[in-house]
Amino acid sequence: MTGRNIITRELSDSIRQCLGRKVKLTLKVLVKVETKGDKTENRVLAFASCRLFVLTAKVPTRVDQHFHYLDIQGIESRRPNQLCLTVCDRVYTYYTTHEENSSHEVDTMVLSLSTALKNIFPAVPLTHIIRKVDIQPSKRMLQLEELERATLGGTRDMGPCGGFSTQYMCMCDYHALPYREEVAWDVDTIYLSHDTRELYLHDFDYLEQKDLIPIISALEYNTWFRKLRCSHSKLSHEAIERILHVVSKSLSIEELYLDNIGAKAEFANKLSLALLSNSNIPLQKLDISHNPLEDKGAVHISNPIGRQAKGLSHLNLSHCGLTGKGVNMLAHSLSVNKYMCQTLTFLSLGGNSLRDDINNLYNFLAQPNALKTLDLSATECAIDAVFGALLRGCTSSLSHLNLSRNSFGSKKTREMLPSFKQYFTSTLALKSLTLSHCKLPADALKNVLLGLACNENISEVELDLSSNQLGGTGAQILESCIHGVRCLSALDISDNGLESQLGPVVDAISKNKSIKKLDLGRNLINIKSKHVYPVVESIVKMIQEEDCVLESLSINDSRLKTDLHNLLNALGSNHCLRNLDISGNYMGDSGARLLAKALQINSKLQYISYDRNNVTLQGYSDIAYALQSNYSVKFMPFPVHDCMLCMKTAPERTENLMRRIQDTLFRNVSPMKYSNGQAFRLQQGFLLSSTQQQVDRLVLQTGEVVRTLRRSGMEYGGSNSLQWAEGLISDADNSKQLISHLHDVVLRRDEAGNPIETKLHQISSDLHAVITNYLQDTVESMVRSAQDKCPNVLSEEKVVDDVRAACMAKSQLSSQLVETAIVEQAGSVILNKVNEVNLAIASTVSDRVIDEVVDSLSKTCKNLQSGEGHRKRASTGTEMGSRERGSSESSSRSERSDTVSQGDDTTSQKSDPSPLKLEYLNLATPQLASKRKSLHGRKLRPQSVVAESLDSVSELPSSCGQLQHLGKARPRRVKTRAPTRPMGRADLVEEDHDISEGVDTFFRPGSSTPTTPLISPDSENSLICSPRLLKYGSTSSVESSPHTGGARTGSERGSIESLTRSDSLARSESDVTRDSPRPRTKSRDTEEEDEEEEEEQSTCIEEKSRSVSSLIGKLANEAVLKRSPDMSARKASTSSNISSIDDKSRCDEDSKEDSPPRKMAGLPKFGMGIGGNILAEMKMMQEKRTSVLNKVGTDLEDDRDREEGRKENPSGGLLAGVRLRSTGLADSLKSPTNGFPRGSGGSKSPNFNRDSCIDTTGEYESGDGGEEDGPSSAPVRSVREMAAHLARGSVGEESTGAGGDFSGR
Repeated sequence: MTGRNIITRELSDSIRQCLGRKVKLTLKVLVKVETKGDKTENRVLAFASCRLFVLTAKVPTRVDQHFHYLDIQGIESRRPNQLCLTVCDRVYTYYTTHEENSSHEVDTMVLSLSTALKNIFPAVPLTHIIRKVDIQPSKRMLQLEELERATLGGTRDMGPCGGFSTQYMCMCDYHALPYREEVAWDVDTIYLSHDTRELYLHDFDYLEQKDLIPIISALEYNTWFRKLRCSHSKLSHEAIERILHVVSKSLSIEELYLDNIGAKAEFANKLSLALLSNSNIPLQKLDISHNPLEDKGAVHISNPIGRQAKGLSHLNLSHCGLTGKGVNMLAHSLSVNKYMCQTLTFLSLGGNSLRDDINNLYNFLAQPNALKTLDLSATECAIDAVFGALLRGCTSSLSHLNLSRNSFGSKKTREMLPSFKQYFTSTLALKSLTLSHCKLPADALKNVLLGLACNENISEVELDLSSNQLGGTGAQILESCIHGVRCLSALDISDNGLESQLGPVVDAISKNKSIKKLDLGRNLINIKSKHVYPVVESIVKMIQEEDCVLESLSINDSRLKTDLHNLLNALGSNHCLRNLDISGNYMGDSGARLLAKALQINSKLQYISYDRNNVTLQGYSDIAYALQSNYSVKFMPFPVHDCMLCMKTAPERTENLMRRIQDTLFRNVSPMKYSNGQAFRLQQGFLLSSTQQQVDRLVLQTGEVVRTLRRSGMEYGGSNSLQWAEGLISDADNSKQLISHLHDVVLRRDEAGNPIETKLHQISSDLHAVITNYLQDTVESMVRSAQDKCPNVLSEEKVVDDVRAACMAKSQLSSQLVETAIVEQAGSVILNKVNEVNLAIASTVSDRVIDEVVDSLSKTCKNLQSGEGHRKRASTGTEMGSRERGSSESSSRSERSDTVSQGDDTTSQKSDPSPLKLEYLNLATPQLASKRKSLHGRKLRPQSVVAESLDSVSELPSSCGQLQHLGKARPRRVKTRAPTRPMGRADLVEEDHDISEGVDTFFRPGSSTPTTPLISPDSENSLICSPRLLKYGSTSSVESSPHTGGARTGSERGSIESLTRSDSLARSESDVTRDSPRPRTKSRDTEEEDEEEEEEQSTCIEEKSRSVSSLIGKLANEAVLKRSPDMSARKASTSSNISSIDDKSRCDEDSKEDSPPRKMAGLPKFGMGIGGNILAEMKMMQEKRTSVLNKVGTDLEDDRDREEGRKENPSGGLLAGVRLRSTGLADSLKSPTNGFPRGSGGSKSPNFNRDSCIDTTGEYESGDGGEEDGPSSAPVRSVREMAAHLARGSVGEESTGAGGDFSGR
């Protein structure tokens, strides 16, 4: 061999220096290359790990050519010394420098090239990478095949994730891009640790787009990854091209997710060509949704789908801008492919406009197929037409059906197609049905519910009916049908505008014991405040039922505010809910505090969502404190919206509170054993809170009856009854502490040694022994296997013993670890459940015994009091006891059927209307109910006083009971003297037989006149406040006279006698002007109509009041004419009338207490009616009758004041026209009417009566008469003397002071 045919040392060093020390060469061969003509030149072929270099054979050398192994398209060797390489459609021919008949060097070069490719892509055949390999003769191929089998047979050299790092490095060299070590580390470490077969480009989106190219290209010949996901990534054109190249080359890609990458119809065309070119790709799932492919792209993608050899199992083309044309082409391809009906399980075409004819799709769905999930949401297709196809082909396997945001047919037909209901009746695999945003007609809703109710082949169905605006009609259908749909496990009826109708719907849902998840959100946004309370009470009632199975409840975005408090109060003792969503209700810090109270005793809730509730730092502080004693809540989503506001005010405190909450939740994730003492004490409180006082009361009553019967000596047939009653009393005393004794029974058993814990410790010991033996056997098996594989190395016993000892040291497992896992973790779950069962048993026993005690005591006490005990207890005590127990059982059963009622709830109790029970005063001593509250009512936390104070008036429920008078139950002063004069004059009564007509109706409870005074009518301050009250008062009230300004004149005092007699007549006449009684409560919608009616009534009644005032004046004139002029007789008559009217007013006030309260704003403008405040005036006159006489000689200053008051207020009351004329008989007295205008001045008052002027001589003149000044007459002097005589007495002195005080006021 000459020196020209070998590579010298100097040439080898020059090659190393030229390529660099980082390039590792596997083979260097000296070859000849043909040049121009027949000339040849020497070249050196240097084979690296992934690239072939062609260098010159001179020193210093240089690189003449180089190309990547993946660029090699073909290898040919037709002669022993010839090697032809096809690179990028160009053929390069090389000859060896040795003998022509020797093929050793050519075979070595081919073997080196094949080995390099196998090291990079170990699981891919060489012929798949290099399409053309032609080596002659065929025996030379045997060596390559043996090498290929050796490489593919052992996978130990593949590396992590199928050698992805090596392949990634090769692709970086191929594309001349930098090698990113973090990419290789992420794949070799993270992906391998999770054993994931899905390459997600989102994990590398922090790199530039060009750096994604080698990552994608590495999947061309990688057999580890089966999925490629490029979702929601904006890929460059080069990256998309590499994806298409991977699809055309890969042998392992089964799932391809290319949703929302901005691909268009051109991409669909290239993808279809790539799929058609690679017939070996095992593609099963294709997702190209959210790309604007349109119908043109659908046509392109239909070709490979129809030719897919093994069919597809998942196809998603939703939101691609398709129409009926493109979907018909796609559906036709699905129908043509015979494998699709057997393999396709997921089909999504949602978000496309399918309003046109889509018969091909209906035909495909009508064929027997294997579809499990069908999504046609927001496609504008006719829902009823879809069910016609589903009924024929999708009843056996379809489990998830989404038809949201569609309509029911284009034609307005009243009747639904029969196939719609028949599908729900005949489906066999339905698990999820979504019909949200469909404007569901009433008939469709009814058919869905009735069809599911009739189907006994399905269970655990999730039904979504949200955002359908069902309204009242839909609520009625839900109320009547939902309780019979036993196959439902989840129901979503949120955002349906149910409002006040939600309460009955919830009551119907509570009867369905299969629904575990319920969503009621966004149904109470526009509800009136008066309707919120019943709805919340229905929800509380549902979750408090003992057999409730509801695990998840959502009432989000309902804006309940303080109305949510009742639900929060019920969470403390709730035993069923696991997940709760109360976000978006604006409950504030008061709601957060109630939630914290509930979490302190709740042991079931695991998930709570409470954001958007206007909770501040105080509320979060309460929640963080409550979670310290709660061990069940494991997840509470971070309240982002509320915390953002808190962070602006106190960032450090907010961070600390959130950290405390998260630390507590992290603690709860670890299993631990809970103490059952708290649960027993809690249950004991529930059972005794409303029972102990009631049992004590019954025991006291029964004991008193027994002692009374024994003292009376009534032993005839009653001894057994008395003994039975005494036995019940003893049982009642013991029953109050029964649950405590039951708890002690459990504790004593635990102290003696809980067999469950003992067994758990024994299991942990046995398990540790089993684990130890298992590890020892494993060590021995491994050592023997190592000896078999490496017998030479492990031939010595010492080496084997050392290996065995080292393995034994490594194989030790701590017994403490096993005990912790068994006793503390698994045992905690078991013991916690056992404690719950013990608590349920104890509460059931105690509750039933107490019910029996209450029922038996009640019946026994009643029988003994009524005397029936002697007749009904004639038999033996045993027989009587059996009858008592039988009757108590029946009564208790009947009562339990009604215990879960709204009246039993603490929050829904209403005050007793009886005046003797002042429950509405919220006194310290509570009133005991006549019946024992149910366990449901006992577990509800009472309404918080703070929460009540936060409620605004506009949000109070209008359906509450009537208001109670605070002084109604106050004891009345006992009368010490009887009236000495008759109630009234007989001649006056005989003159008008109808004078008492209308008095009863005036004081009846339903009267429209508000009769409850703001202050006591017998108070001295009543008249001080009367001007303000009489702003709406009677036009006949004395205090409302424009001439007095609150002080009485002499003429008015003289007219009191006539008013006393005419008072009852005024009431009867005023009753005529009243309309029918107004309802007790008034709706907000009718307030404006009521105000209009009241204005009309006031106008009418003002006109009638003028005629009534005239009638009163005439009757008063006639009465005075018949009376004696003697002042003493007049005084006695006045006193008797005043006292009789006062007594009658007391009785009338008592009868009017039960009338419903009325708002001042709702009073009519005409006030309280004629004579409405006469009672208060008469009462005042009774107490100050002496002052009336002393004020006869009112001076001129009072007259001037009256004149000024008349000028300020020209409108007069009922007595505005009454004038007392001067007789001219007294020189020392001035006329009481001094200062009154002459002529028609008094006629300006609407109630002025020309015939009602009173003359002291008994003669009546017209009101137009002028004022006369003359000497005082004898009658006036006699009156004056009588006043002076009374003034000298003690009563006169006292009354003078009172009258002066009143006048001053």
